[in-house]
Amino acid sequence: MRMCLSLVLGVCSIASAQLTPVPPPSTGTPAHPFFITKTWVVGGVGNWDSMTMDPQAHQLLIAHGPAVQVIDVESGSVAGIVKGLREAHSIVLDAGGTYGYVSDGPADLVRVFDRRDFQVIANIPTGPSPRSMALDPGSGLLFVVGSQATGTAVALNGSTRTAPTRQTSTPRPSGSQTMAPGGATSIVTVIDVERRAQLAQIVLPGSLGFAQGDGNGRVYITVSDRDQILRLDAAAIGSAVRRAIDAQLVPNAPKGATSPADPGKSGEKPLALDWTGGTKPYPPSDAYPLPIRLDSNCERPRALAIDTAHDRLFAACSNQRMVVLNTGNGQAISALRIGPGADAIGYDPDRGLIFTANGGSDGSLTIIRQDVTDTYSVIQILPTRQNARTLAIDPSNGEVYLATVLYGAELNRPPINGAPLKMSAVDSSFQVLVVGN
Repeated sequence: MRMCLSLVLGVCSIASAQLTPVPPPSTGTPAHPFFITKTWVVGGVGNWDSMTMDPQAHQLLIAHGPAVQVIDVESGSVAGIVKGLREAHSIVLDAGGTYGYVSDGPADLVRVFDRRDFQVIANIPTGPSPRSMALDPGSGLLFVVGSQATGTAVALNGSTRTAPTRQTSTPRPSGSQTMAPGGATSIVTVIDVERRAQLAQIVLPGSLGFAQGDGNGRVYITVSDRDQILRLDAAAIGSAVRRAIDAQLVPNAPKGATSPADPGKSGEKPLALDWTGGTKPYPPSDAYPLPIRLDSNCERPRALAIDTAHDRLFAACSNQRMVVLNTGNGQAISALRIGPGADAIGYDPDRGLIFTANGGSDGSLTIIRQDVTDTYSVIQILPTRQNARTLAIDPSNGEVYLATVLYGAELNRPPINGAPLKMSAVDSSFQVLVVGN
């Protein structure tokens, strides 16, 4: 029999508080504070990753273990499931309301699914361990961030180099603030979504993490070990990749997409480009990612959100800070304290609010108000639940959705010799917290 100790013994929160700092005490807006209005228990198994809101269909999509759960936000019930994955990570949706894309890490694939019946209709091979993704609608390119790497062979324009093997741990910060070679490297797969084809795999320096597009041709990616954010020009990269493909005279280059029944067995290899520095041919200057340097207010950036109307970039950092940057010149505008373990940040442009999901300690949601004078202030710290670290925002009503699960122990197998209780997630308790005001 498994019992959740947060309900029976109160051990969950106590143990967690000993491991991570307790967030600041709760505060509230004077008139309309946010609070948890509903809890939807949706079940399912496995770990969870990103959450994406489909405002057209009023559905919340959650990458949860071997599936994507689709939640009807009107009722809180499961409206559909994208099945057949090994482990879902990131979900992006096209602007037309027809297709969705989900990165399947262990399978080295991006799965394409129909948003009407949630069936997988195509598989697109990627570099190793794809996780975060960003879709640029103008160029029709999907940028897929893969695993960090420190040394296998990759073909580069007819030559070979020492390049990526999967890395199981995140490297320590090097202190470097440039795109100089050395240290960890990561692979970004560039996919043509119309053709459902991977065009290239680009090796870039650093431990790349979360990707976020602005919808206007730029993609931003966190580089945790270098305290940087890369700014990519989607159209320039697409042009450079296609010129490189043409230069190699690859016949029918490259298809790369397969049917769900036969994933990843295309006979053609994607173009491999080494952009770590000091290699030839050199990438065009307009296509080379621009590093935005972060100061001491932001250590190991984890998640991003963008205010496209005012050219502002919001980054949640590992040192319990959120920083505001000018997307044009990278200048730091503001820095505010948030809670521990923030793995997601969201921006609500209609209401001028920024939210960080802090899954550390007992869990909290930091709510920040943006003023037109380019000032930012924390207006509320809402206690949530342990490991409520990801979020999505419903633009129609301003509700915020958080995902978490209860943790418990097998009480019919008590520890012996004074050993601590082993905690594990109770799969059937996976739930969505609805936050509103």
